[in-house]
Amino acid sequence: MKYLIQIIIYAFFVLAPIRAQGLYGKAAVGDMPVSIAGHIALKPSGKLYLQNNMLNLTGNYTGENGSEIYIPLNGEILVPLFFDIYGTANGTTEIIPDLPAGWDGSRIDLVKAKRENSTVNAFKMQEFETDDYRVQLKCEQQSSVLIWYIEKCKNDNANCLPLIVQLANHTLMANNNDETNGGYKFVYYYWYKDGVLIKEGSHDDYGGSYYTGGIELEKNAEYTVKVIDSNGILYCSTPYYYVPVKSPINVTAYPNPVQRSAKTYIQVQTDDFLLLENATVDIYNAVGQHIGKSSVNGQTLTSLDMPSQTGVYILKFSAKDYVKNIKVIVK
Repeated sequence: MKYLIQIIIYAFFVLAPIRAQGLYGKAAVGDMPVSIAGHIALKPSGKLYLQNNMLNLTGNYTGENGSEIYIPLNGEILVPLFFDIYGTANGTTEIIPDLPAGWDGSRIDLVKAKRENSTVNAFKMQEFETDDYRVQLKCEQQSSVLIWYIEKCKNDNANCLPLIVQLANHTLMANNNDETNGGYKFVYYYWYKDGVLIKEGSHDDYGGSYYTGGIELEKNAEYTVKVIDSNGILYCSTPYYYVPVKSPINVTAYPNPVQRSAKTYIQVQTDDFLLLENATVDIYNAVGQHIGKSSVNGQTLTSLDMPSQTGVYILKFSAKDYVKNIKVIVK
C-alpha cells in the first residue's frame, strides 16, 4: 500500500501539473525525481514533503505565510539540492529539515530559484542551536540565481570583528577606517537583520557600507554585516542591537511657513551650552545656492531675515559634531 500511494503522488505531479497550483493540505514527493511543468502556490495550511529526492519546478513558486516544506537530510543518500525552481520564488515558506546525526556542518544547498523578481525571504527556517554551534538558513545571491542553504556556525565571535557603528537613530555604518578597525580595508558589504539579507553593495552601490532603517532602526533586531576586504577575504561582524540615542541638541524653526522678508526664529534646546560656541545657521535655496549666514553665538534663540522670494529654503544649523537641516517655506 505504501508504494501504491507514492505512485499515485508521482502521477499527480507529472501527469496533472496544473492541479499542483494552489496546494492545500499535504503533498509528498517520493523516492524518484519529480518534475512539474506548471507553478506551485502553497497555501497557509499547505505542507510539501520532499521525501528522498529532488523536485524540479519549471514554473514559479509562491508560499503563503504558514506554509511548510519538510526536507529529510538524514537518509543514506544526501542529494545536493532538493528543490530546483527554474522560475521565481516569493512569499514566506518555512523549511523544516530533518538533520542527519553525523552531519559535519558543511554547507547543504536546499532550494534554488531565478534571482530576478525572487525575494531572499521567500524561505525561512527556525534556527537550531546547541552549546557549540547553531544551524542557520542562509541565502546566497549569484549572478542569475538565489540559493538557500544551511550550514553550522560556531557559537562564538572569535572570527568576528566589532565593525558596526550606529549613527543617530536610523543608520548603521561598517567601520572601514583601517586606522581604527584593526588595519582592514573593505570593498563590499552584506547587511543582515535577524539573519536575513537586507542590503548588499560596494561603496559606489548606494553606499554599501551604510544601512538606513527608515526613521528609526528596529528595536530588539540583531544587525550584522559581512564584509570583503581588498584581498577578497570575507569577515563577519559581531551582532549589533539598536540603542535609541537622545540628541544633545534639539533645533526648531518658527514660524514655518513664514511670510516673505519676515523673520523666522531658530530655537535651540540643550543642557550643554558649550556646544553652541561658534554655532552657525546657513540659508540655502531649493537648488542648493548659499544665500545667507548667521552666527548663533551661544544663544538659544536667533532671528533670521528670510528672503523676499517665495519658495522652499533649507536652514543648516551647525554646532560641534552636530548638523541639522530644517526645511522652511516662504510664502
